[in-house]
Amino acid sequence: MSACTTGKLYYTEQSGNRILGCDVEFVGLPSVDKFAVEYALSLCAKSVVHKGHQLDGNQQYLVNLDTSVPEAPCGHAWNRDLAKAKFKEGLLSKKHYGYIVAYIDLGLAVVNECSPNHT
Repeated sequence: MSACTTGKLYYTEQSGNRILGCDVEFVGLPSVDKFAVEYALSLCAKSVVHKGHQLDGNQQYLVNLDTSVPEAPCGHAWNRDLAKAKFKEGLLSKKHYGYIVAYIDLGLAVVNECSPNHT
């Protein structure tokens, strides 16, 4: 049986209307999925603020999160199997693993085209 980790982001329009901006859900390992939710909500929060809307006070921190993810190995794009393997090898923290899961699910993963001089 899998657990489900969810999160919602609300913002207020200039007119004063409170709007649900994002509603996210990840199913799998809760200790990792909480970071996937955080990542997705952070990207949403940054977009909402960029459009001139006001976040609820308890979600302001999402705008300042570093949502960078480690690069995939040269010649590869992150996928769930690769991320899981790197996590099991101890090469990714739970936070980075969760961020990569969200990164993949949001369609942001691209092949890491390393330069010929990359070691």
